[in-house]
Amino acid sequence: MSILYLEEHSSCSNYISDFCSSFKHYILNKGRFLYSKEKGYHCILFMLHGKISVSIDSQRYILEKNTSIFIPLHSAYQISTLLDSTFIISYFDKPIDLCEKTALESLKFTEPEPCNTSPVLKLKEPFELFLSSLELYLKEGASCKHFHAIKQKEMFFIFRYFYTRNEVYSFFKTIISRDLDFKSTVLQNYSNVTSVKELAEKCNYSLSSFNRCFKDNFNESPSIWLQTQKIKHIKIKLNNKNISFSQIINEFNFSSPSHFTVFCRKHLHLTPSEYRKSLR
Repeated sequence: MSILYLEEHSSCSNYISDFCSSFKHYILNKGRFLYSKEKGYHCILFMLHGKISVSIDSQRYILEKNTSIFIPLHSAYQISTLLDSTFIISYFDKPIDLCEKTALESLKFTEPEPCNTSPVLKLKEPFELFLSSLELYLKEGASCKHFHAIKQKEMFFIFRYFYTRNEVYSFFKTIISRDLDFKSTVLQNYSNVTSVKELAEKCNYSLSSFNRCFKDNFNESPSIWLQTQKIKHIKIKLNNKNISFSQIINEFNFSSPSHFTVFCRKHLHLTPSEYRKSLR
């Protein structure tokens, strides 16, 4: 069976041209190597047939049929085929979660059982069925980014529906544990962004995950917190009379002097000039 009108689909602007949210199908003969060219993405490797060796940041793992391994963002990895092998790699820049029940950060206080610390995961029947159909789609050239995004959502649902919390934690622990450094990451990046969405991207979170994790750590919404920080820093700038109003307007991305004045009236209850006069 072949995809109908493939040429029409492949000419669409939504046809995948990068690794941001996609699956790639690999068929390699024995003795071949694959190196990490796309370090800006997390990877999940699903082994379909054969046998391979995967080295991740100097750690070596053997994968055979119906096993999988997670390769975190920025990892240096090398794949070498010990037998003729077929596998699929899912590339994504942040874990997908559709609700708080499926979010990976909900597992951050889970500790792996001593018998379940291997990063290599045995694929269960739901994944075997999922990968069988996915392989067909990829072979036939199904590369619409919307289609791949839907399949990645399905992939994460399978993890949360058919694997224990302990199994999921053990598999993704390298990115789940990073939440312990969430506050420091926010504090390092918040002054360089203009929106909550941009801050979430800087911290490598989906927006929904970021909002939940932020409230857990800071006890308020990120939008309110960012606004409070902005007000605090503007007051610091206004306190320094050597800094002009135009400099403040440019630094904090106000659209005009009147926009800046409205902001100060609302949050400082004074115009910028009145605020400075009050310091005398």
